Amino acid sequence: MRKIFEILLAAGFLAAILAADPVRKISIDTTCLVKNVWGYNGRTPVRITLVDGKITEIVPLKNDEDPLYFKMVTESVLFTKLNGKTPEEALKVRLDAVSGATYSSEGIILNIRAGLKAAVDSVKVR
Repeated sequence: MRKIFEILLAAGFLAAILAADPVRKISIDTTCLVKNVWGYNGRTPVRITLVDGKITEIVPLKNDEDPLYFKMVTESVLFTKLNGKTPEEALKVRLDAVSGATYSSEGIILNIRAGLKAAVDSVKVR
């Protein structure tokens, strides 16, 4: 019983520290979150960074997509269109596939949506 109390006390202390932190930075990596979403040649994970509840960056992670086609995706607005939005706002934004790299961009879009949904769900749990 004492051990449980110590754990709860430590968790409460950590929660107090986090609550006092004026800038909250959260990164969501979809590598383990999304396993059944593929681009053209394989999985297309992303990392979504939130600061104070708003998206500041979405970057592609290691993947096996063809570099020529994937460059078309990275040069599109897919990775910047949602910057400044909350995950809830971003989930309402329509993201279009990049012509000529449709499979790759659709894989990225599904990963982005899964990461945003995870962010929204994690806030609801708290």
